[in-house]
Amino acid sequence: MPGTTVPPAPTAPPIAPGGLPVLGHARQLLSNRLGFLQELRAHGDVVTVTVGSLRLYVVNSPALMREVLIRRAAEFGNSEQYLLMARITGNGLLLSEGAFHRRQRRLILPAFNHARMNGYADAMSDIVDAWTDSWTDGQELAAADEFGSLATEIVVRCLFSRGIDRAAMDQVVQGMPHLMTWVGSRGLDPTGVLAKLPTPINRRFRSSLDALRTIVDRVIADRRAGGQEADDLLAMLLRAEDAETGEPMADQQVHDEVMTFLTAGTETTSRALAWSAYRLGRHPEVLARLQAEVDRVLEGGRTARFEDLPNLPYTRRVLTEVLRLYPPGYLLSRGALADTVLGGHLVPAGGTVMLSPYALHRDPALFGDPESFDPDRWSPERAADVTPEAYLAFGLGPHGCLGEGFAWTEMTIALATLVARWELVPVSPDPVTPIPTFSLACGRMPMTLVRRTPGSVRRAGSTRLGATRIGVQATGERDALSRSRP
Repeated sequence: MPGTTVPPAPTAPPIAPGGLPVLGHARQLLSNRLGFLQELRAHGDVVTVTVGSLRLYVVNSPALMREVLIRRAAEFGNSEQYLLMARITGNGLLLSEGAFHRRQRRLILPAFNHARMNGYADAMSDIVDAWTDSWTDGQELAAADEFGSLATEIVVRCLFSRGIDRAAMDQVVQGMPHLMTWVGSRGLDPTGVLAKLPTPINRRFRSSLDALRTIVDRVIADRRAGGQEADDLLAMLLRAEDAETGEPMADQQVHDEVMTFLTAGTETTSRALAWSAYRLGRHPEVLARLQAEVDRVLEGGRTARFEDLPNLPYTRRVLTEVLRLYPPGYLLSRGALADTVLGGHLVPAGGTVMLSPYALHRDPALFGDPESFDPDRWSPERAADVTPEAYLAFGLGPHGCLGEGFAWTEMTIALATLVARWELVPVSPDPVTPIPTFSLACGRMPMTLVRRTPGSVRRAGSTRLGATRIGVQATGERDALSRSRP
């Protein structure tokens, strides 16, 4: 037709510089993955990265990311990298697709409504209260391990308010890190060879997975048998019925959803709390403001409760900023189901599309002074300093995190209660570099506990630290400070 403009034919995305023959960009991805992901934005909205014969299509534009995750989500499925999780989560919400995925989201969504969240918050508050009360002034702990155990215990109690004893709880708490360590190690091995070797990581993974599956299946069987009534996440899953067919979830599907909740509920909150403790230890001005807020809201250092959440806006801003700098899902990936065009570039069927919230959150065009830790950038007065639609801490679209409200509730209750009662002072002044495995790990992150009196404000890292650490260096004495769980 006269006057009709023919769109240009799609082109192959440019290939990132620095690749080597045969290896491609494997060296950059292994040695400096986070820095490399940030460098790619300078080379276009869609950039090709190669690893051997594998081609990965990295999307850098927030608009194109939203196309992949929301507007054109049906054109993309699970990537090979995501399918690693199938060993743990089966066909749960993390990996299920299409109509079945939509059905499962509908069935599970009521378990996370506002009324239900209030009940979960009670369990969260009780566990955080007992946990922080068990600490000892001057105790040195590994913050990453501590918050991993705390987050696991919370999600287990919200899933199983009954039917799981202390021994089983401990098995889950101890086993979850082995599962995530295995996933992280597999993500660094595109050949899959390491997963077949009798390494300690593989042995611990298999042993822990078998133990967790046995526990979950036993609790589901007991509930189905009518042994115990409960009002928890598992009960919601067992009661859920398809609105069209009236069919409940099969036991195996309930199992898969439980394993998905355990995985997602542990990683996000534990990482966020560990990174929060680290940043607060290095930013005394932020810590002082946070202490002032929680002292005003949590009189006498009491435990935060669900009704306190609206009165803790600065706590929320601190967590929002932590998740901007350290998004647990730092790298998302989807697989193109057919030949498709993104930003004028052709992505072939089967091609893996990768999106990095980590790189996106540190783009100076989207977030002012992006490398700084500045919770006030999220205040209403500073709206020009952020691009909210580029914030992907919990993903977006059909595969966005269904438990986001659960995570915010848990993180806010835990951080506010912790700050009201304790300071966590970094043992080392050296900066901690994020370790990109399955999520952004932080090593063990050793910190010293310093008890505080509500109303007192002390600069983190003051001279008191030297005195509190005396006598806790030797292994035997440090073991003597380890707590026992109620």
